Amino acid sequence: MATQSIFHNIVIQDSQAAESFVNALEKAAAAAEKITPHKISSRDLSKDEIKRFFGAHKND
Repeated sequence: MATQSIFHNIVIQDSQAAESFVNALEKAAAAAEKITPHKISSRDLSKDEIKRFFGAHKND
């Protein structure tokens, strides 16, 4: 439901509302620039490592 709000048209009736809207957009853009993505190291696992991870065992 929240995603539907991005498709609504915004009607600004006065200059004060327009200025408030622009200020909000500028603050949001500035906040987005400060976000740093988390870097998580990873590696590929071998077939045997995956089996050990999930606890698979051979049926004899």
